[in-house]
Amino acid sequence: GQEAAPAALVHTFTLGATMTDGNSDTRMANASWLTEGVREGLGSVRLGVEGNYGESRDSAGAMDTTVENVKAFLNVKKTLSALTFTYVDATYLFDDIALVDYRFTLGPGLGAYLVKREATQVSVDVGPSYVWEEVDGDRDEYLALRVAQRAEHKFATGARIWESVEYLPSTEAFSEYLLTSEAGVEAPISAKLNVRLVVQNKYDSEPAP
Repeated sequence: GQEAAPAALVHTFTLGATMTDGNSDTRMANASWLTEGVREGLGSVRLGVEGNYGESRDSAGAMDTTVENVKAFLNVKKTLSALTFTYVDATYLFDDIALVDYRFTLGPGLGAYLVKREATQVSVDVGPSYVWEEVDGDRDEYLALRVAQRAEHKFATGARIWESVEYLPSTEAFSEYLLTSEAGVEAPISAKLNVRLVVQNKYDSEPAP
């Protein structure tokens, strides 16, 4: 039979907004763009950018910014065997509320699939990651250990669920670490339109004051 054609990259744009009025007066908006897929002879590619903005009215009637952040990321995997791979991972974060002027991480590593089926994939990877950051006006750079896990399941209906966790402790002191996690569910409502619910957590063990 003929060999299967390499999977095309899928481009996804998401947009969300929330507004309340009455006892509370808030505005929130989020947007993201993601390109992901599997390329023959390479492995998988995930590239994207996301942003969140929110504000609420204080007791004096002024609108205060409560959320303002932007994150960009790139993860490229190179297949070594049916269940193993090497990777390069890079992220950039700006978070005005957390006083993160910038945080850039970059590093290679090794990974393995605990489950690798057409509908279900579970992977873990580990490697060094260098961190450059400026938080509350203080610049710092250090070497960290990156440990990450990701799982995704696709249903026959076109819906999918996923979760991911990334842990970056400093090699100088493991009590200083960054922890990022995400869980989501997405389902199609038309040929090119989906609805999704995503929960994210970004934790810094030593945040700005």
